Amino acid sequence: MSEHTNDQLPRDVHELLLSRPEEEGKSLPVQEILDSRKREKGKFFTAPVIVVIIVALLTGAGIAFIMADDVRAEQFQAMLNGELGKYKESLRKAQEDRIRDIESVTGNKYGSLTLFYSPKNAQAFIKEFKYTQDCRQFTEETELLNCLRKKPDYTQTPETREVDNPSLHLDKAKKEIIEQIPLNDIPIQEASEDRNIVYRYEYEIRIEADGYHPRYFFITGDREHPKNDEGWITLFWDQKGPGLFMADFQGADLMPTAETARENYKQALIDIECIKREIDAKRKEGKNITEDTVQGLYIELLNRNGFKTFEEFNIIDQELRKDEAFFAAFQKELAAVTCN
Repeated sequence: MSEHTNDQLPRDVHELLLSRPEEEGKSLPVQEILDSRKREKGKFFTAPVIVVIIVALLTGAGIAFIMADDVRAEQFQAMLNGELGKYKESLRKAQEDRIRDIESVTGNKYGSLTLFYSPKNAQAFIKEFKYTQDCRQFTEETELLNCLRKKPDYTQTPETREVDNPSLHLDKAKKEIIEQIPLNDIPIQEASEDRNIVYRYEYEIRIEADGYHPRYFFITGDREHPKNDEGWITLFWDQKGPGLFMADFQGADLMPTAETARENYKQALIDIECIKREIDAKRKEGKNITEDTVQGLYIELLNRNGFKTFEEFNIIDQELRKDEAFFAAFQKELAAVTCN
C-alpha cells in the first residue's frame, strides 16, 4: 500500500492504525517502561478496595458493639444458631418472672396481736416506726428487684406515731379495767402503687401501771434486727398461713414494786409460817409429808397473795430486806403471830 493510500483512509480508521514511526518499529526507552509499571502498581486504593475496607470496618464496629452488651451478644449468638425465636420467648418468660418476683417482694403484709397482762388497769403505750426503702432511681427490673430485696437502712430516722388503744382511756376513778387489747391488721410491710417504694414497720410496746415495774416489748419482721437493750423482749412476726402473720405474745404480768407488794409479802410469809407449824406438828405425829408436797403448798400460798413464782417472791424479799427497820419489826410480828 502506498503512502498516499493511508492518507486517503477515513480519519477514524486512520487513528486505529499505527503511525508510520510505530509501523517502523519505533522503540521506547527502558526507564520509561519501568516508570509506567510503577505508576500502575501504586494505584492500590482503588474504588473497590476502599469499599471493601469501609465494609470491613463497619462490620468490625458492629460486632464490637454487639459483643459489648451481654444481651445483644446472646441475641446475636441465638440468631447464628437459628434459635432467635426461642431466645426471645425465654426473655419474655424471664421478664414475667421478674415482675412476679417484684409483686411478691412488695406485697402488703399485716399482722395480728392480742395484748393481755396484769394488773388489768395497766396501760399499753404502742409506738410505730416506719422505714422507707426508696428504689425509684432504678427503672430496669433486675436492678429494681435487687434494691427492693435489701434490708431497710436502720440508720435513717424513721417516721413515728403513737398507736391509740383502749387502755389509754381508762377511768381510774371508776376503777375501769381491760381484759385484752386485740390489735388486728397491724402494718408489717406496705408498698407504693407503682411498687418502687417499700415501707417496713416495727413497734415498741411499753406496759405500765402505778406501783409496778414496766415491761417492754419490741416487734419486728426482721430477725436480724432484734432490740438488745436491757429489759426489752423481742418478738418476731411469723407467717401462720397465706397472708396471716402473728407474733407470739404470751402475756405480761407486771411485777409489783417492793412498796406495792409489802402487804402481800407480809401475808404470804404469815401463811407460810402457819403452814410450817402445821407440817411440823403432823410430822411429830409420824405422818410422812414429802418436800414436794411442802413446796406445792408454798407456791399455792404465794399465788394466793399475788406472786406467780418463787423468783418473783425472792426479788421482793431482797428489796424489802434492805429496809432493816421494817424487816426487824416484821420478824417480831411473825414470831408472835397466832395461827388458826
